[in-house]
Amino acid sequence: MPGKSPMTTPVSGTKSQDTPVYCPTGVTLTKKYLDISPRVDTLDGKRVGLWWNGKPNGDVFLNRIAELLEKNYKGIEIIKFWEVDPEGTALITKYSDETLDRIANSVDIVIASQAD
Repeated sequence: MPGKSPMTTPVSGTKSQDTPVYCPTGVTLTKKYLDISPRVDTLDGKRVGLWWNGKPNGDVFLNRIAELLEKNYKGIEIIKFWEVDPEGTALITKYSDETLDRIANSVDIVIASQAD
């Protein structure tokens, strides 16, 4: 298919899933995700990572999410990656494999945000 370009995110594990990514110019790309995590049944007692890419007001949104999560779930631990991992706040399109692995292996679930 003309214009088709495989994109792969290398993550440890063996499960994989293809997800179509639609381009507004009409070209369809496929991104392969590896090691898809199972859904969690509750956030009680979980470690939740909040990942902000540095765009204006994304941190405001995620701080509010943190307040709501802490209010509604017992024993939840919130980790704000922009406070503990400066690379995770950079306005870049590619994060290092080390940063992605560190984030993936330090929490049970990640909520990501960008805003303007």
